[in-house]
Amino acid sequence: MIQKVKIKNFRGITKGEMDFSPVTILLGANNSAKSTIIEALFLAPNPCRKVPYVNLENKQQYSALEACFYLHLTLDYQGYAFLLHNYTSKRAEITINENEYTLNFIRSDPDIYLQEKCIKMQEAKINHVFQEINGVQTRVFARLSLNSLNFTAWYTRPIFGESLLISPKLLRPSYEYMRQQWMVIVNSKIARKIASEASTFSPENYDDFTLEPIIGGRSDINAYLKDGRRIRLGDLGQGIQNYVISRTLYELANPEVLLWDDIESHLNPRMLLHIADWFNELVESNKQIIISTHSLEAAKVVAGVNEEHTQIYMTSLEESRLRTKKLTLDDLKKLQKAGIDPRTAEAFL
Repeated sequence: MIQKVKIKNFRGITKGEMDFSPVTILLGANNSAKSTIIEALFLAPNPCRKVPYVNLENKQQYSALEACFYLHLTLDYQGYAFLLHNYTSKRAEITINENEYTLNFIRSDPDIYLQEKCIKMQEAKINHVFQEINGVQTRVFARLSLNSLNFTAWYTRPIFGESLLISPKLLRPSYEYMRQQWMVIVNSKIARKIASEASTFSPENYDDFTLEPIIGGRSDINAYLKDGRRIRLGDLGQGIQNYVISRTLYELANPEVLLWDDIESHLNPRMLLHIADWFNELVESNKQIIISTHSLEAAKVVAGVNEEHTQIYMTSLEESRLRTKKLTLDDLKKLQKAGIDPRTAEAFL
């Protein structure tokens, strides 16, 4: 389990650290480092490993690196300089559990090299090459481009425990991955299981989800209702879509750590309560959950169901340094009762 993380010069954080529990809730304003922490933990196992998202243009499975790039895509920018603070830092670090594992991003124009320090390195049998960086022979396992999306990896398996990132921004790449994995989804009865779960908080009664052909030799995912009707999954509410995708990807990936950014997005309180109950089941199976939210209600629901195992942090950045304030469930209730928006709550703490 991730017990502690230290971050240096990664994206918006020049320096920061925080502790984690089986369930950790990151609460705060926009640009308060919540997503940066989650993305650091998503990349940490190995930025070059394949993750359950697919490039919509070439239909190739994304690496964790490419998925993070997709999250920050705007117009024509290319390259991985966005991983380094202010695009200029010479080195960034993500350290897990007091030096148990460290991922280094080392800049040497026009590239960034990846280097790991892992206590269990010999067991992992990680492939490396030696590269001269600033006049020093350095052992690395991947090279990324600062100015394009090209990268070369000599080792692509997870080095540290696998993590899965759920984000509403990754909806379309998720659907494409589900299409490619549909035989596994059907034969393992994942779709029918999730359809049954979704029926508990929807006015519709779902029997299954199916991948069916449409005009032009294409296909689409449908919700199959018990009365025989079919509705395109994309035509269902955004909350149902978010739930189906998150549950499906989790069943396919079976990660040790589930990372969920903006968990409140399109989820009503009933769905959140169901998901909080699911988190409780995951914790009992020795899984770990780390979520971010702007919503006091979402944080309160998740923490209320999992209070014994949960830590809540208000996060903020002060001159790019991470600051955290630990909160209790009672603190959340007081903030909510006072009508304080969590995006401005730090001033009251």
